[in-house]
Amino acid sequence: MKKRAGWKWSALVAVVVALIVSPLYFIAIGGFMSTEEIFYKPPYLFPPEPTLQYYREAFFTLLPYIKNSFILSFGTLLLTLIVALPASFVVTKFEFSMKSSLSFLFDFVQMIPYTAVIIPLFLMFTKMKLINSHFGAVLALSVFLAPFAIIILRSYMASIPSGLIEAALIDGAGYFKIFTNIFLPLSAPGIASVSILVFLLAWGNFIVPLAFIKEESMRPISIGLYVFIGQYGVEWNKLMAGSMIYTIPPLIVVLLAGRAIVAGLTAGAFKE
Repeated sequence: MKKRAGWKWSALVAVVVALIVSPLYFIAIGGFMSTEEIFYKPPYLFPPEPTLQYYREAFFTLLPYIKNSFILSFGTLLLTLIVALPASFVVTKFEFSMKSSLSFLFDFVQMIPYTAVIIPLFLMFTKMKLINSHFGAVLALSVFLAPFAIIILRSYMASIPSGLIEAALIDGAGYFKIFTNIFLPLSAPGIASVSILVFLLAWGNFIVPLAFIKEESMRPISIGLYVFIGQYGVEWNKLMAGSMIYTIPPLIVVLLAGRAIVAGLTAGAFKE
């Protein structure tokens, strides 16, 4: 019975994986085919005359957008960590009157959709003259991602014994030194997982760059893919090739650091 149940679950997982992977596969091979071959019926399972021309053209067309995506993603990551690391340390290890309210605020922000905040945030940034700049888009992305990072880091730092703070204070260390020399090294797995997730969320964000960056040369690849969608038609092979190029950096990050994500998210879940 156990073997039969195991086969059923394996078959179910295989079906789910096939449903997820098959569209990606057809998008990937579409970048090697002409438009006529893409719409051929029945569809080709393998490119009949594969060519790298469309991938090459898509890459060089999207190269400026790719550079902008890296600027926005790494800028958002840096600003988010600068805010989230000390904030999570304070919320986790210090007692103050607004602690519970502040923790609730971080959780509440995660339930608010982007569309509910983007308009008032846009009006604020317009008055501050932060529209149409990479810094403004980075700041806007950090507004949404910093609470997310604090929630994860807060759970991780809670697993670090508070007795370390007391012992360090007795030895004469200040809170800044405790934070930099004790909590940051011990929180390395959590920081790694947060960094990866923030990078992925910033890389894939569409609505914030669309609202805050108007100049085409400053926009990221999430918006740059629209360059292949014209008024009179869609360059499907280049769009598919560009879509696969768009997924490569996140895919590399996930493959290289998947274990760090799991370790960081599950850290602090158990107490011994």
